[in-house]
Amino acid sequence: MKAFYRVFVHTGKMQRNIQWKAFFTLTFLLFTFYGYSYGRNIDSLLTLIRSNPHDTTKIICYNFLSQEFLNKDISKAKLYVQKALDLSKITGYKKGMAASYHLLGTIHYQSNREKGLEYFMLSLNTSKEINDKVTMSSTYNNLGNLYNQSGEYEKALKYYILSMELDEELNNRNGMATSYNNIGLIYWMQGGFEKAQEYFEKALHLHKALNKKEGVAAAYSNIGGVAYYRGKSDVALSYFYKAYEINKEINNKVGCATTLANISEILIEQKKYEEAIDYCYKALEIQKEMGSISDMVHTLLSVAKNYEAQNKYEKSIEVLNEAIRLSEEINAQLLLSKSYLMMAEVKEKAGNYLESISYYKLYIIAHDSLFSKESNAQIAEMNARFENDKKNREIELLTKEKKIQELNQNVERSKNSMIRNILAIGLIFILVLALVLYNRNKVKQKANNILSEKNKNIEEQKLQIELQRTLLEQKNKDITDSIKYAQRLQNAIIPSYKKVKQILPDSFVLFKPKDIVSGDFYWIEKSHETETNKKCIYIAAADCTGHGVPGAFMSIIGHNLLNQAFKIYRKETPAAILDNVNENLSVMLNQPQHDGNIKDGMDISICKLEQTTPENYNLSWAGANNPLWIIRSSAHHNINETNCEAELPTELLEFAPDKQPVGEFVGETLKPFTHHTIALQKGDAVYLFSDGFADQFGGPKGKKYKYSRFKNTLHQIYSLTMQEQKKYLENELHLWKGELEQIDDILVVGFRV
Repeated sequence: MKAFYRVFVHTGKMQRNIQWKAFFTLTFLLFTFYGYSYGRNIDSLLTLIRSNPHDTTKIICYNFLSQEFLNKDISKAKLYVQKALDLSKITGYKKGMAASYHLLGTIHYQSNREKGLEYFMLSLNTSKEINDKVTMSSTYNNLGNLYNQSGEYEKALKYYILSMELDEELNNRNGMATSYNNIGLIYWMQGGFEKAQEYFEKALHLHKALNKKEGVAAAYSNIGGVAYYRGKSDVALSYFYKAYEINKEINNKVGCATTLANISEILIEQKKYEEAIDYCYKALEIQKEMGSISDMVHTLLSVAKNYEAQNKYEKSIEVLNEAIRLSEEINAQLLLSKSYLMMAEVKEKAGNYLESISYYKLYIIAHDSLFSKESNAQIAEMNARFENDKKNREIELLTKEKKIQELNQNVERSKNSMIRNILAIGLIFILVLALVLYNRNKVKQKANNILSEKNKNIEEQKLQIELQRTLLEQKNKDITDSIKYAQRLQNAIIPSYKKVKQILPDSFVLFKPKDIVSGDFYWIEKSHETETNKKCIYIAAADCTGHGVPGAFMSIIGHNLLNQAFKIYRKETPAAILDNVNENLSVMLNQPQHDGNIKDGMDISICKLEQTTPENYNLSWAGANNPLWIIRSSAHHNINETNCEAELPTELLEFAPDKQPVGEFVGETLKPFTHHTIALQKGDAVYLFSDGFADQFGGPKGKKYKYSRFKNTLHQIYSLTMQEQKKYLENELHLWKGELEQIDDILVVGFRV
């Protein structure tokens, strides 16, 4: 079987893959998208970006940086081209957008053909819109390469010719060198190796003149490939080594990888298998890093051939399966047909004849679709048309030169009659000027009419805006009125301060909703004295989910559930009341207990006060996320007999709540709340509260008040009466908050026994 080998083909814009009884891999060199350059040095480009404030300059530099990293570091290439595209879109710089789309197509086409095609078409349409012929030429060429890879050679040749025509029109020698290579490839695929060599040498000559080292290296590889095909392996190897040294010098990773793979093909033919496989795996490592899938397939075929030559058929089959998978992934029909053929031959040698026949059939189907007689005829016709068009352009150029000579003679003869025509021309000029002035006056009148119409439209739009504003104000008023009515309902449900004073004379309630209605609420009830139970007082401070209208709805539900637990279900302890509310909350909100995502609930601190002796009280308490604080005089003074201006030594007793809100389920069962019993002493001050006071932002640095500061404040005001404590806390909150917004509902309930 004919040996497989790889060869660089410099396209000037993109990497390509072709076949003529052997493997060839094409690499790309992007030429400049703009008509000038800043010096394609990475450090100088980065310095220019930092020092130049102009967006256009930055866009150009970002695209140049992407080009520089294209064959060295694909992640950096993507980073810089995306910066260029984003800045181009912001500034509306379409030339930069066209260049960026082109580079993105180049980056993506090997790993994602459809995405690459999408970016190339965006580049082509944008460059056509602004008549950017340099980018149009480059994009035509890369579209040709894309279709070449998928085996659509008629489309490929069509785009190559369009690219070359523009390059010749622009005298773009870099682009012409690229087109020479790609036209050479078409001849190569048709078996015209002498013609292909002619075009490759033209490309080499231009690249050397332009000092384009990457292009020189690619041309060396192409010429080496032709030499190899003609049986001159030593000559081919010398060209491949030249190409490798240049690629290594300029840090062209893709070029290095492909050249290593080319060298390995010759080493396989020379039966230097270990050395060849080492070259292959070095090439694969680079190609995987750069995301060059088509190149990886070529190298995998070389690895498979190496194993086949050593009769290691199982390893060869394993590698070929990966080559087939990658070829199908990027829809590379040519590579797929090669992989099928090689798999058929290896299966045959391994003695698996049935599978070998299946792969031969797959190869024939893929090969026939690529190299049908009709396809070859169309390619030949397009080549002939291209040559004919080129000759026609040369004839047209000679005709134009002859016409220029005739025109010069006519100009000489026209000088004699020029004086006679001056008066006539002057008269015509005056008539034309009068016509222009008349036309300008008409245009001005038309513009005034249009302006008047626009002013009329603006006035109408202004009226519409005023109407919409009036409607919006009315809607806001309706909403506000509804919320105020909800406030009345909430106030009717929540106990009045008067009721609190009747039940707990020595107490205060500091209640400040953030909005008109509140998600915080307080609750107080008393039980009747019986033979078995003393008269008890129940009081709670709750913080529902949210604030404003949503919180108010939850506060009404929570208040009703507390009444229900106390009055209907006759729950006596705070923990039992919370358990009952926890269970019934899900029923009221139609939420099943097994639903672990319940978010509606409340944090609450609830206590039951019972006097056991004239001097002592029992306090039963349960809490859901909210603690209970008791401040006690360390000296056991009688508060009513103590000078209120004196500061007493105090201690704060803190009782931690259950770390769960009312309304949360753990698994499919309710977690009961903990019952606490506390012996109170006369003079103890008890505080229940939500998190609103401690979480309020303020002070000189705009920070939270915090619980530690809240504790110190309660220590300081212990000796004051309950009403004085309320006033003190209101003033403290006002001074702390300052001009800042209240962030949450605030509730503090205090009483002394």
